[in-house]
Amino acid sequence: MPRTTAQNEQIRAETRAMIVASAMRLFAQQGYATTTTRNIATAAGLSVGLMYHYFDSKESLLHAVFDFVMARIDETVTAVLLTHPAGERLPDLLRAIFELLTSHQEFWGAMYTLRTQPAITAVIGDDFRQRTAALRGCFIDELARAGQEKPELEAYYLYSLVEGAIQQYLLDPINYPLAEIVEKMIAQFGGKPR
Repeated sequence: MPRTTAQNEQIRAETRAMIVASAMRLFAQQGYATTTTRNIATAAGLSVGLMYHYFDSKESLLHAVFDFVMARIDETVTAVLLTHPAGERLPDLLRAIFELLTSHQEFWGAMYTLRTQPAITAVIGDDFRQRTAALRGCFIDELARAGQEKPELEAYYLYSLVEGAIQQYLLDPINYPLAEIVEKMIAQFGGKPR
């Protein structure tokens, strides 16, 4: 019995997700510049020709990895923005970001490895900067509503603290006092700690 259109679409989506996951893992482990499309196809259990049916180049695959990573972050941020009133979002926004970190350590580790590779920043560096600016914009809005005198500067500072906490946690997830650091950030920027 032939497959239905829905079954074919599901298989296609699963294969595409498998290719993206394999590419993300290999780009993080081996580096984008040295990972070949053959490496990715092999890791995904596909022929190179079939992989090219899904992605026409390694660069388009990198964009798919970036979109996958950003979709997870966007989903987390959007959930907070939609469920909390403006001016009261910062504490839960910070908690949500760090909950995503602790529940998906491997994902964040790969993302941070990807972000620091010159070959990757040459391709999607502007996209990373735009996404960073968007999240920082959320911080600016919340800090302005909280009465911070220089919300833009404070947002840069807060974003730096967030980035640093993520890196420190990834270096030593067992000993790093992440929950306490998050609550300290919240208290420092006008929110009420738990």
